[in-house]
Amino acid sequence: MKKSLTKNYVEILGDTVSPYHTVLSVIISVGLGLGGFFIGKRLFSAANPQTAQSYALLLGIFGCVIALVITSLLFHPKRILSETMENALAEDFDVDLEEENEVIQRDPAIRKEMEELGIKDLLTRRGGSRR
Repeated sequence: MKKSLTKNYVEILGDTVSPYHTVLSVIISVGLGLGGFFIGKRLFSAANPQTAQSYALLLGIFGCVIALVITSLLFHPKRILSETMENALAEDFDVDLEEENEVIQRDPAIRKEMEELGIKDLLTRRGGSRR
């Protein structure tokens, strides 16, 4: 049953995601965010009622950050980059690969990030320069 849940994807904010993992992520995030807020409200209202709301909000935000870490560890990206990705960039999005290659070569931060992701050669091969 798990296979059928993860094979179906939906597009949300321009990204293709698994609806099952998205719903679980939302439940975890809402649970930890609201849980942190209500726990903070109860804890801090006894100490100082004037600042209890502010501290409760901070604890709720902390709960959301914890949820971010948990969901990112539970649900890894399922993208597989391949040689055909360069064709999709060039054709579907009307991307000038030579111009993109120049940007990659000029900006060391972008170059480093693309090298870490293993996709730098994908664009530079079609863009002309092999740096």
